Amino acid sequence: MCMYSIPLSDKLVDQTRQLFNDEAAMTAWLQRQVEALLMEFNSRQAIKANARKAIEAMRLQSEQNGNAELSLDDINKEIRLTRKARKAAV
Repeated sequence: MCMYSIPLSDKLVDQTRQLFNDEAAMTAWLQRQVEALLMEFNSRQAIKANARKAIEAMRLQSEQNGNAELSLDDINKEIRLTRKARKAAV
């Protein structure tokens, strides 16, 4: 188990300490809170990393398909034309 020593506001800790029966209860609560924050942080970082990978993959695919330089209007036009062609084929 890792141990960290971090500075905290004495006033804030003293106020919080009064809400617990003893030091062990407060320590356990603090540990749960920090661990929950770390899990949330790690989850968000994983989501961001996956999003970056997906964006990079889409960028590479767009470059390989030769449409990386299309404007948003060009892309929307291509989508409309593709949908129109699909409807006509049905």
